[in-house]
Amino acid sequence: MVKKIFVNPVIASAVLCAVLIYTGIIIPKNKYPYKSLVPEDRIISALGTVCSNPVKSSAFGGAYKADFFLESARSLNGECSESTGKITLFFPTDIVEAFFPGKIYTKSKGKKGIFIENGAKLRADFKKSGDFFYVTNAELIGWKSVFAKCRGACRLQFRRMMYGWGNAGGLLLALLSGCREYTEQTVSDSFRNAGLSHILALSGMHLSLFGGIAFFFGKKWAGRKWAEAAQLLATMLFVLFAGLSPSLFRAFLCSLILFLNWLLRLSRPSSVSVLSASFLIHTMIFPEHLKEAAFLLSYASLAGILILSGTITKIISPAIFPKIRKSLGDSAAAQILTAPVAVSIFGKIMPVGVIASVVVSPLVTIFLYAGLFSIVTCLALPFLSNGFNVIMNCLYYVIKISVCFFSHAPSIKVG
Repeated sequence: MVKKIFVNPVIASAVLCAVLIYTGIIIPKNKYPYKSLVPEDRIISALGTVCSNPVKSSAFGGAYKADFFLESARSLNGECSESTGKITLFFPTDIVEAFFPGKIYTKSKGKKGIFIENGAKLRADFKKSGDFFYVTNAELIGWKSVFAKCRGACRLQFRRMMYGWGNAGGLLLALLSGCREYTEQTVSDSFRNAGLSHILALSGMHLSLFGGIAFFFGKKWAGRKWAEAAQLLATMLFVLFAGLSPSLFRAFLCSLILFLNWLLRLSRPSSVSVLSASFLIHTMIFPEHLKEAAFLLSYASLAGILILSGTITKIISPAIFPKIRKSLGDSAAAQILTAPVAVSIFGKIMPVGVIASVVVSPLVTIFLYAGLFSIVTCLALPFLSNGFNVIMNCLYYVIKISVCFFSHAPSIKVG
């Protein structure tokens, strides 16, 4: 592998780029710096567009975090100026959750809240706190495009549909759209304590699920020639619906590179080359992702699997079934390269994640397939919804018991 790194220019470039960035020798430039005649520390309101899905955070008592592209800004003294750049806004829950089922809506009846999604054009008042802005009031003035509005409406309707399925719907919502507001807190904490946070993160597993289904039907109906295109289209639609999280964008880039390689009839590149090319492209398009935990864990885990899994699998006793040996090898390899990231973020390592992944990942895959089948069936035959609700919650209970069991395993604290 070391020889391959020096021979392959794509892999060597990616390794060199990572070393220069994460040792601090090169500091990525902010692609969207704040520019305005009004100083950043003096603005109290702005007009702009939400450019990411609002995600619940631990800051400001559970406020929702979202990126915001500026168009104009106003200071306390009334000074106004056209502005450009991207800032981070934190929205109170009573603004974002006003139209969410079972949340604030039942109390506020939508009086305070507005529909906030990627592409919403807002006029927002806020107060600055460090590098962030806490929104005190917001007004929806339009949408970036008709597509953005339709996408937001679809995500809201999907959230409402999943709410009707209780805890199972909450987990399925997190796995298919990245919305974790309805995931049981104990289950969410258990995933993290068991070293299984990557399962809840939108990533290659989810893309391969949709891509695999599209490829199967595309090959059956139109032949392999169109199956590859159907697979790419399905992954693109899922990314557009779920949003460009770092791990999901990485998976999409890898799929796109392989598709273009097939389209141009080039020899198939090694998986490490594809991952390296994805890293270089990702770094150029979204340099702000470089320090995010999802980015680091996504690339580190896949690199570990591609580089170390084969060697580790050979070490594991041949008495174990081949598929289980492979799963253990993949899990251990991913844990090894993500350990430094886990230590820097959580301050501990969860060794049980090696075994937990082998048990829980197949259960979650079954849960996803069952969930997709249930959604399609219930949309066509709504009267079956209660029956599928019971089935999905039974599967959810099995996953919950498994994850909670592994979460009680001891972790290794570092530092």
